[in-house]
Amino acid sequence: MSTHKHIDLICAVILAATLLITVLFMNGEALGIEAIVDEDAEAWSGSVYFTANDENADLYESAVRITLTGSSASVAGNGAYAYGSGVVIKNAGTYIVSGTLTDGSVTVDAYRSSKVFILLDGADVACSNAPAFYVKQADKVFLTLAEGSENFLASGDEYAKEALADGADGTVFAHDDLTINGSGALTVTADCKHGISVNDDLVITGGVIAVTAPEDGIRANDSLRIRQADISVTAGDDGLVANAAGTYLYVESGTFNITAKDDAVRSAGDITIDGGSFTLKAGNYGIHSDTAVYQNGGTIEASCFKKIEAPYTGTVPGGRF
Repeated sequence: MSTHKHIDLICAVILAATLLITVLFMNGEALGIEAIVDEDAEAWSGSVYFTANDENADLYESAVRITLTGSSASVAGNGAYAYGSGVVIKNAGTYIVSGTLTDGSVTVDAYRSSKVFILLDGADVACSNAPAFYVKQADKVFLTLAEGSENFLASGDEYAKEALADGADGTVFAHDDLTINGSGALTVTADCKHGISVNDDLVITGGVIAVTAPEDGIRANDSLRIRQADISVTAGDDGLVANAAGTYLYVESGTFNITAKDDAVRSAGDITIDGGSFTLKAGNYGIHSDTAVYQNGGTIEASCFKKIEAPYTGTVPGGRF
């Protein structure tokens, strides 16, 4: 058989395989093939508020242990390394962080496809010129607060040029999706900018979280979704914020004590409250949406200029929008 015939045969096989893959992709469900769906993927565009991983705080039996030792850190296992006065997590996997870091950061800088699970178990991290907890890159990071633990993250009053150039603007800062879960306590103290700031989706499904910041307390650009958390915020601007156009803020349950100089709860998109107990003190509005506020449950006590402000307020049949 000539070389040309070999090439023609190879091309025919590739074409047939391509057609078969296309048919399976388009008709897989009808043929009984179950698609693998990663609801935690950053590209996921479905309607799930909280995934199984968002609520799973029991993943750390064989985790890499990171021990913070004042001005440095030690790592027992693979996937992370001490760097200067901090620690960098480079690989997907599970990690336990404990101890004290007097001036440094716990940084996640992994592959874009990486899911990183971090258990804070008595961690106290302060950083004078950058976020204390810093997600530079990952697909999604899960920050679990260990049962019975008290954890502290604090940042100074001025960020270094490198951090500012990277867009960092919070004591807890993430370029990518971030979930906070577990039952422990987390205190976030910002002397500069925001307390918790996430460029993509921020999900909170547990923990006792206290945030103090000169600007926004807890903010996300894509969406902010909360359930079963006890959250206290003192903010020089807004308390809870879903910041970008087209975003939304969703609360299923929890306890919220928020004091803010401007709005206590604010979203550029819809706000839906299905439950929860809110005690709000604000210089402007208690709950403020640029589009609509849907309250299907929960209680709201507000001391402010106006309790709820939005072009539309009401309820949604079935408790969802």
